[in-house]
Amino acid sequence: MNLLRLPRLGLSAILLLLFAATVQAQSSAPRQTALRFLQDNPSKFGLVAADVADVKVTDEYLSKHNGVTHVWVQQQYNGIPVFNGLFGLHVTADGQVKHLSHRFVRDIASKVNTALPSLTASKAVEMAFANLGFTGFQAPSVRQKINEKNWVFEGGAVSRADIPVSACYAVQQDGSVRLAWSMVIEQATSSDVWNMRVDAQTGLILDKINQTVYCKAGHAHAAGDHCNDLVQENTAQQASGTVVQADATYNVFALPTESPLHGGRTLLVNPADPVASPFGWHDTNGIAGEEYTYTRGNNVWAYDDRLNDNNGSASESADGGASLNFDFPYDPDGEPLVNLNAAITNLFYMNNMMHDFTYRFGFDEPAGNFQQNTYGHGGAGSDAVQANAIDGYASAQQSVNNANFSTPADGGSGRMQMFVWTRAGGQLLSVNAPAPVAGTYTVSVAASSADPFGAPVTDVPVTGDVAIGVNNTGQPTLGCSPLTNDLTGKIAIIDRGICNFSLKAYHAQLAGAVACIICNFEDQLVNMAAGLNADDVNIPVVMISKTDCDILRQFAGQSLNITLVEPPTSGPDLLDGDFDNGIIAHEYGHGISNRLTGGPNQAGCLGNAEQMGEGWSDWFSLIMTTHPGDVADKRRGVGTFVLRQNTDGVGIRRYPYSTDMSISPVTFGTVAESTEVHDLGEIWAAMTWDLYWAMVEKYGYDADLSNTNSGNARAIQLVMDGMKFQPCNPGFVDGRDAIMLADILGYDGADTCLISGVFARRGLGYFADQGSSLDASDGVENFEPIPTCIRELKIKKTTSTPLIEPGENVEFSITVTNHKESTATNVVVTDELPAGLTFSGASNGGTFSNGMVTWNLGNMPSGDVKTLTYTAKTLPNVGSNRYFIDPMDTDQDWFSLDIDGNNEFFTLQNAVVKSGTHAWLATSKPTETEFSLETVLSFTVTGTQPVMRVWTNYNTENGVDAGIVEIRKGLDPTWEQFPDDRVFRNPYPRKVDYQTFAIPFISGFSGNSNGWIQSYFDLSDYLGEEVTIRFHFGTNQDQNLGADGAFYVDEIDVMDMLNYDTEACVTDDDGVTACARAPERGVIVQPGTVVDTDEPGAFSLPMQVQPNPAYDMLHITLGREASGDVRVQLVGADGRTALSRVLNGVSAGQILTLDVQQVPAGIYVLQVESAAGNGVKKVVIR
Repeated sequence: MNLLRLPRLGLSAILLLLFAATVQAQSSAPRQTALRFLQDNPSKFGLVAADVADVKVTDEYLSKHNGVTHVWVQQQYNGIPVFNGLFGLHVTADGQVKHLSHRFVRDIASKVNTALPSLTASKAVEMAFANLGFTGFQAPSVRQKINEKNWVFEGGAVSRADIPVSACYAVQQDGSVRLAWSMVIEQATSSDVWNMRVDAQTGLILDKINQTVYCKAGHAHAAGDHCNDLVQENTAQQASGTVVQADATYNVFALPTESPLHGGRTLLVNPADPVASPFGWHDTNGIAGEEYTYTRGNNVWAYDDRLNDNNGSASESADGGASLNFDFPYDPDGEPLVNLNAAITNLFYMNNMMHDFTYRFGFDEPAGNFQQNTYGHGGAGSDAVQANAIDGYASAQQSVNNANFSTPADGGSGRMQMFVWTRAGGQLLSVNAPAPVAGTYTVSVAASSADPFGAPVTDVPVTGDVAIGVNNTGQPTLGCSPLTNDLTGKIAIIDRGICNFSLKAYHAQLAGAVACIICNFEDQLVNMAAGLNADDVNIPVVMISKTDCDILRQFAGQSLNITLVEPPTSGPDLLDGDFDNGIIAHEYGHGISNRLTGGPNQAGCLGNAEQMGEGWSDWFSLIMTTHPGDVADKRRGVGTFVLRQNTDGVGIRRYPYSTDMSISPVTFGTVAESTEVHDLGEIWAAMTWDLYWAMVEKYGYDADLSNTNSGNARAIQLVMDGMKFQPCNPGFVDGRDAIMLADILGYDGADTCLISGVFARRGLGYFADQGSSLDASDGVENFEPIPTCIRELKIKKTTSTPLIEPGENVEFSITVTNHKESTATNVVVTDELPAGLTFSGASNGGTFSNGMVTWNLGNMPSGDVKTLTYTAKTLPNVGSNRYFIDPMDTDQDWFSLDIDGNNEFFTLQNAVVKSGTHAWLATSKPTETEFSLETVLSFTVTGTQPVMRVWTNYNTENGVDAGIVEIRKGLDPTWEQFPDDRVFRNPYPRKVDYQTFAIPFISGFSGNSNGWIQSYFDLSDYLGEEVTIRFHFGTNQDQNLGADGAFYVDEIDVMDMLNYDTEACVTDDDGVTACARAPERGVIVQPGTVVDTDEPGAFSLPMQVQPNPAYDMLHITLGREASGDVRVQLVGADGRTALSRVLNGVSAGQILTLDVQQVPAGIYVLQVESAAGNGVKKVVIR
């Protein structure tokens, strides 16, 4: 797909050109204007004329508030449409055409595989059935044959509705285009609605999109936290609604009240919006007077669907009678059936409010909203939302702890299903002292997990003082090794990471702890599965969130005293999601985002990996429940009511929402490790929530949204319009650019810099790159706003010679830019010539004196840019000092260890090498694996700037399969990871998912390096230490590369680095001073010869060891004859000799056998010492 990039221009140019070229209308309709623009300018979009010759318009509608007509065009080939091959062309009132990126295929004629299907439409339906688990089902009868390319089949036992099938072209990840049968199957046995492509040649499933979107994934959230007891109070409120029906009265949790947790009910009279619902909420014919006295009308039909049959009736609805009085009792302690009518009424109210609210911001009939009757305003009707209360409550398999929304194309009813929520976990941790942190806290319990271990938390209290469990390792609070402090009678705190939860708890128990608290590194509670020593753990083990742990651990070992106990239960066993307005808003938001993205007749443009659908839905939940007086940094969780949390709880996401990044720390870089749709959406919601508050800060807040200039109204309009402007299958950069285009077309670009700064704050800056929107893990974050938005005099320094041989010339380039609004006067630039260099010359009149290169640039007008260069000579015999180099051509100096027992190892191969004859390979398999490649011997870090360099070459599953470099000091059993800032040239490109290594917040070599790269690791933190290096590789169960990925390592060296790196500065008469250094430590000088032999690989006696790992016997074969005494010994990690033998003379090829049956299992160094040389090998004894 062609993903157009934004030009890097000044702000004024951005406002004019950011969103592509413009064409003036010649009194023609927007459709003709858009098509002419497209077909006259294919090369502007990276296309050829034939790519735009066969197209069809799928949608065309006007946004009234900004006068923009949205024309969506679909690419075809030989009359067959390309699935999601859409181009959004947005025509302004004066005939200008604006656009963002598109999803047309370049040179499509060369990429399609065929025009004729080998597979019939009927057979394709059978293949789809099999994929959904309905094996052996034949395709149902044909309902209608429209033509050879378009069919309708009966749903039969598989689909709740007829199955439309049509020919299309499906674009594949590799860019190929395959003929397929496209169909929509509303699965009869679930809530899922599958939009599928079946290969018309092979019958393979090319892709499938679930048009039913759920509010949460299967996270182990603490869904059983006990709420504070609530006193429900009813108030009355007369709304300024329509007067064309009887006064309709609803007793509901009225917005902005989010749920029973957040406030009482209000008795509303005629709350329908007179513009969005001019005939009230119970009309469908557009004539004064209601058609229904129950919870049914033009926008929604809400009814009891406890049997999950999706069939509503008047008797299953809440009936207000002729007076439309929907005032039903509500008991906060009642089970769902007790409050059923009140629940259906609240669900009806909230769906109508979502309709009326978003109508005001452009989600109207032409834009594809949900209405039975469009009252002559355009768009397709007959699609009021079907809102199912307590869905599946009484079905054979009770539906719990979720909600969903299904969105067909315009004209098909959206379906919202609201479930009941059970208890699970809860506030089982009570702090007794000290007073500042006393109270109850939410935990998850290992004994209640899917793979349980440890003792349960019961009504018998476990009380103790709290201490942090520590050991003598480099990561002392992880508890992965036996603890060294006495925890007798205490409750231990141990951090999550690296090893099994059960092993941590076992070590706490061995140290005497009566209970163990695992501190998470993020604000969610995960399922703690059993692992090592799980059967031996007999103390309670609980997890708390990072926020709660940070609060408590500061008092650990002092006065912190805790009790773990199950409190008496209160409230109902089941909570009804129909009373959670935040979740209802979230679900309805899926209908909005699906209809607006790509046009209302698509509703399939949010099935790509990086789409932000869950983010918009959470954002709707937040904005609909914001109160006057709320503040930006307030903790806001979605779903706190159904999870029985407090109002400031985390909710169903990893973190609560807040503009405070210590509360909600997510950035665009987090996307790569958050590819699950809800985790990814959380990041987009955080960004747009920041935008909401930035606009409120600038323009103020007004609860009356008819004030369209208030900050909250402007923010809502921007985000709503952004969904209309963004392309089909959007990514984060697409979404950001769409909001900026909305600002330009709606507000003349008044807030371009504000918007840019808001997104840049969370890593979606001007130079951020989303990569492919089909891959959520390939983005690159950036924290810079549009450059011209920072009104400063700026300087940037680079070098064209980042790596040189001793004696070669160096060149530095300095760019000075005046982004101030005024002229910068008497601008002077200076750069200190690095020591050891001889000045050769400078451009632009630069001079050299007293070790300083200077340019007097005079005055620089606003927007002016100057580029300056200078060159210098280096000394011919002065370079970095190399301490060792290992070409990795043999296996003598390295040892591969299978970490997790899956029998995977690094292997020495000669097919792909950087230098020499061999390189090490780790294969990326579609299973969970962890294995390493370690140096046999340690070395001492010396010098003033010690640096290790490594060549790697990799192509792995982005953000999941990865290689990292680790280091270990002396006999410390703990491996440490290099921080990102210590990998300063060709650094780690990706964040790595926690599950790969069970290490939080790390980066690694993941994705595609596109060949060999050399990375530099700063060893200065280990100066004077004896260290060992290892390459650690991990994979997950999935494999999205289509074949095995690979991670290669070749040639490692350690040197005392010589580099030339000084700071250039610019000043002017205003006293402004800005300085910059060249990136990646400037110019690095290559080393000469090795100055020391303290290296892995400096061994003169070749030998082979088999088997390795060994169980009973270890066989050693020397590569040359060794006369005299030959000492053979096994030395453990603690430095102790486990076995030693002295032999008298050994011939070349002779096999020496050691009996290791009595040697404890572990990692050892095998040392062979003789007059013929010494040999070293790392071996494992099992």
